[in-house]
Amino acid sequence: MDQPNVLLVILDSVRAQNVGHLGYPRNTTPRLDEFANQATSYTTAKAPGIHSISSHVSIFTGHHVSQHRATTHTATLTSGHTIWEELNDKGYQTGLFTSNAVVSESSNLSSFFDHVEGPKRQELIFPNALGPENVSGNPSYGEYLRACLQSDSPAKSIVNGLGREFGSSTATHDPEKEHGGEYVQDFLEWRESGSGPWAACVNLMDAHYPYLPQDSYNLWGDERLENLHREAMGGPLTTQYLGERPLWELKSSENLYDGCIRQADAYVAELLKRLDAANELEETLVVITSDHGEGFGEYSVVNDAVRLIDHSWGIGDELSHVPLVVKYPEQSTAKTVTEPASLTRFPSVVRSLIEGERESFVPEEGHVITSSYRIEEPGDGLPLPEADREPYFGPWHAVCRKQDDTVIVDAVRRDDQVRYETLTPDRQAMRDRGDREFVEVTVDDLARVDVTGTEEDIGPEIEQRLHELGYRA
Repeated sequence: MDQPNVLLVILDSVRAQNVGHLGYPRNTTPRLDEFANQATSYTTAKAPGIHSISSHVSIFTGHHVSQHRATTHTATLTSGHTIWEELNDKGYQTGLFTSNAVVSESSNLSSFFDHVEGPKRQELIFPNALGPENVSGNPSYGEYLRACLQSDSPAKSIVNGLGREFGSSTATHDPEKEHGGEYVQDFLEWRESGSGPWAACVNLMDAHYPYLPQDSYNLWGDERLENLHREAMGGPLTTQYLGERPLWELKSSENLYDGCIRQADAYVAELLKRLDAANELEETLVVITSDHGEGFGEYSVVNDAVRLIDHSWGIGDELSHVPLVVKYPEQSTAKTVTEPASLTRFPSVVRSLIEGERESFVPEEGHVITSSYRIEEPGDGLPLPEADREPYFGPWHAVCRKQDDTVIVDAVRRDDQVRYETLTPDRQAMRDRGDREFVEVTVDDLARVDVTGTEEDIGPEIEQRLHELGYRA
């Protein structure tokens, strides 16, 4: 096989501990589990970062977060550093398919693909009236309401806002319209229309906030829970759950999250089924993973004054441990790899395959690094008194490695340090044994790379998309 196809499927925000073949008791991923029976499953795969932008840059370039420092939603890369550009030079057609506005719009990562299908155009119910994107900044409900009342069509403008926020239009919050199935279909149509080898990244956002599965996949939630969760929607969850809303409520939304994972799993199954029917699955490198995990109010293993909310800060397994299932062309035998694996290996795995080799996602040095540089001081976005913010500040670094027969993680954050056995529940017992020197030397030994460009301003429409995904612009 001269030029195998390359398919990278990123199940955005899916953490390993909620995946069936990695030990979760709920049947969230029946199709992925079945696929793993004929592929290579890495049981200790770590994301390079805990945010979409930093992890995607690392996956696309092979550089660690501490090397590239692309950590903001508007980060840009200069040309010549991604695996997609290398594949273009080798005659591949490249495509990106996602509703993730960070990857496809607010950054410039989409510019390195031949073809891009980004977030669907979000139509207002009353196009001639005011919409949320017409109000500058990241308006609160009150600010938007005041703008509506001062507009020419107050009632219609308010309806537009409700439609965008609560799923009555083609907004991100509408699980019946903006879902992974649309992007799988876009990918399949693109693949069928071309000729020659192809390489694609399909990022499915079904499990990302706002955790609203379609009814057929909402197996562990109900209407009452969904309505409760909708009350918290409208901007960053961190503002809600570090504010007045109780954390038990966030924990309960994990039931909806599991349904969202089941939904993404179904769309992955459709994608693989169609590739198989077209006789292309056997000649394709398929990598199914996630860019980061998700927090539902758990205490941080590094500092128990911190609660993990979505993927805003922290570094423990809830956020860093991700599924990784890899099927090489013509592979039919299952293989399980327990050594720590890194998604930064993706470009090297692709290059080696084109050269006729099969490299692993396990780094030669034997350890895997996860880093986050958020939250940055002074942390004005945190709804906390200034004196209580310090435990949330980064940077956070974790190094995972195998020691004897045990996989351990050493993690540090400022003066905090901890060692824990990954995937074990009693992780805080070894807090005084964290190897700070090893982590700091490992991170410091990584050479900085000059791959980022000048960040550009984004328009109100993209700001609104970020808002609907729970982000500040």
